[in-house]
Amino acid sequence: MRYIGTVEHRIVARGSKSERTAVILVSAENTHVLRRRQGNTFKDPVLESLVGKTVEVEGDVHDDTLHADSWKIL
Repeated sequence: MRYIGTVEHRIVARGSKSERTAVILVSAENTHVLRRRQGNTFKDPVLESLVGKTVEVEGDVHDDTLHADSWKIL
């Protein structure tokens, strides 16, 4: 599936041992934690470089995480 949105930093899993600042894709419909397939869950410099940009992401959503196969900056 394809998702279009703006990439941001947000705190996720607040109050748990997994609380962290994550890269998030914010669209008009949903908000998803953005993760490259096979990428590091906690720190990914490639996705960090997308923060502040509007992107189109192709991938699959599992729970609240969008596992990205590819993306392009719009």
